[in-house]
Amino acid sequence: MDLSPLHIRVLGTLMEKARTTPEVYPLSLNSLVNACNQKTSRDPITDYDEDEVLGALDELREEALVMRVDMAGSRVAKFRENLSNKWELSQEEYALLTVLFLRGPQTPGQLRQRTDRLYPFANLEKTVDALHGMENRDEEPFCLVQTLDRLPGTKEIRFAHTLLPLDEPVSPQMETEPFHTPPESSSKSENSSAGLVARIDELEKRLNELEKLINELIS
Repeated sequence: MDLSPLHIRVLGTLMEKARTTPEVYPLSLNSLVNACNQKTSRDPITDYDEDEVLGALDELREEALVMRVDMAGSRVAKFRENLSNKWELSQEEYALLTVLFLRGPQTPGQLRQRTDRLYPFANLEKTVDALHGMENRDEEPFCLVQTLDRLPGTKEIRFAHTLLPLDEPVSPQMETEPFHTPPESSSKSENSSAGLVARIDELEKRLNELEKLINELIS
């Protein structure tokens, strides 16, 4: 199927909440809408309504990428993702694809920081190895990520998922380029950037916990 940004947001949100808030998963329509539009861990920030999200769920269910769950004792239908089963995703692929779905193109360092609650990569090299593995899979879809050209004035490569068309050029020469440790001269700056990302992610975790409590009260 041709996936839209809304389809991607719904899938990424369901995949995220399955791992980060399993106690309230599967999600009701109301909880899913709130999670799709939350102000943290999302890029871009959206304002989808229930009709839009329900329409996307119906289309995703037709492709068996989402399943409806009618739970005993609950008057509200709930939904869970089935993409990970249909595409036979590994834990590493699941984590990386979830964050790419929710935040768009990112550097390996950003992805390692932001996938920590989904799958803890041992180091940056492991993250890059997993990303390159997703460019040439044995199962369908055979290519889940692509390498992008570096942004002007930056040294780090970026990765994007392949489920939506991009408005920026892909860098074919980077597809097989090995990961290299950055020069020591830039390590202080990169360590500072990594620390800032870690602090931002910690704040986002706290906000997510508050949103989870709110969702539990209204769902």
